[in-house]
Amino acid sequence: MLHFSRWKITLILGAIMLGLLFALPNVLSEKTREALPGFLPSQTLNLGLDLQGGAHLLLEVDLKDGVEKTLKSELAGMRAALREDRVSATLRIRDEAIFVTYKNAADAEKGVPIMRKQNVAVDANALGGGGKTLVIEKLSDLRYKVTVSKANIEYLSNRTIEQSIQVLRKRIDPSGTTEMTLAKEGAERILLQVPGAKNVDELKSVIDKTAKLGFHQVAVTDDVVLRLCVEDDQCPLGKVAYPQKNGGGYMMVFDREIVTGADLKSSSEGLHPQNNYPIVNFVYNATGARKFCDFTSKHVGEPFAVVLDGEIITAPNINGAICGGRGFIEGSFTMESAKELSLLLNAGALPAKLNIAEERTVGPELGADSINAGKVASMLGLVGVAIFMWLSYGLRFGTFANIALATNIVLIAGALSLLGATLTLPGIAGIILTIGMAVDANVLIFERIREETQNGRGPINAIDTGYRLSLAPILDANITTLIAALTLYFVGSGPIRGFAVTLSIGIVMSVFTAVVVARLMTATWLRHARPKKLPI
Repeated sequence: MLHFSRWKITLILGAIMLGLLFALPNVLSEKTREALPGFLPSQTLNLGLDLQGGAHLLLEVDLKDGVEKTLKSELAGMRAALREDRVSATLRIRDEAIFVTYKNAADAEKGVPIMRKQNVAVDANALGGGGKTLVIEKLSDLRYKVTVSKANIEYLSNRTIEQSIQVLRKRIDPSGTTEMTLAKEGAERILLQVPGAKNVDELKSVIDKTAKLGFHQVAVTDDVVLRLCVEDDQCPLGKVAYPQKNGGGYMMVFDREIVTGADLKSSSEGLHPQNNYPIVNFVYNATGARKFCDFTSKHVGEPFAVVLDGEIITAPNINGAICGGRGFIEGSFTMESAKELSLLLNAGALPAKLNIAEERTVGPELGADSINAGKVASMLGLVGVAIFMWLSYGLRFGTFANIALATNIVLIAGALSLLGATLTLPGIAGIILTIGMAVDANVLIFERIREETQNGRGPINAIDTGYRLSLAPILDANITTLIAALTLYFVGSGPIRGFAVTLSIGIVMSVFTAVVVARLMTATWLRHARPKKLPI
């Protein structure tokens, strides 16, 4: 346990030097960091919203879009079912409802049961069971009104918020180290806090980038109908006109999407296989691949439009069935714009529009007192632990433990800087807790060495036995704490994860410094001093 080969010593000292190198930028001024050579690390610890300020936004989900999409989907299903049974009826969407007018009493008698079959139960897992998707109201013998049920709206609200949180997390914090707060607030709101965000307008532009992608069937029409649709908003039922990219005029398409961005599995920039110009490749999931295959198989030779955020990027002809689930978007792309689009599509499209209900910018002054209090608590903790170790185990072994403790703090700072993690007030609490826990391993080792010395063992034998027999309980104690810290990280969110990160890193580093670094110092002193009696 006390023998260290040269390569082990080199690895240990190398790890300490790397930790010191990554921690060093935190004590340098910004001007000094900018002057550092490019090969040296310059990343510093990020301070959380409670320490350095940042952006506080309260986002409100606009459910109107989700309700409209639900109504369009229900209308399409009802229309297909009625048509299949040869029931004559007119279906229109108006004032957030579907109005169904039957041609005669016989059609109404046959059609109403078909309508009711479309009214299925809302997702039981989302609402704990119960509730139908629609409310069917009889207005007259031939006229019915269909609205989205309250239970279904609640389900749509929950699903929309969950999807929006996932999309925003990927879009704003793809690496997962910014430690932003993103959580549901009330029934229809999302709380977003981004530490250190200085440009709120830039953050809002990221939120507004919905990247809604849809593949639509092109509707063949004449110029008069197209002009009425564009200028007077008098579009034929089920059709809409979108502008074409780069000022190519307008094109009318069927409003119902063939495939949506929700069916997109992945996207990447690339080059056209024949013409070598930039394109955006895409891969659909199984559902999207099946839907796109069915459509392209039935509409060979017809055009279809790729619509992104209400703009037609391209409208190529279908030369054959596309059944592999793979394809590409072509348009006036550069490699940079193709890459930007692919990143947006990979981040996902927001399922509904998010309106900013509340906006605040938190200044760094609020966290100044917390930082000062954290510094005072850290220094008092360090000094208190150092004095205790000197009083308990003497100047020699107390110094070994205190050097290991200082190394532990440097390595924690270096690891947090390397990860680009965000330090919050709970994170500071985790570091202070680590300071106290870091010497636990040394206490176990030194007490065991003292016990072996009292039993009559020589210095080398006592130290070797102390380190060897203390290793198992040290690992057991720290692994159980690490499990709790990792559980906090994966289950918690926001500041709780910050506490878990600093605690987890502190546990790993404390074991390394106590079991390895302190043992190296002890072995080096023992080899050179060769004491006949241990000063412990």
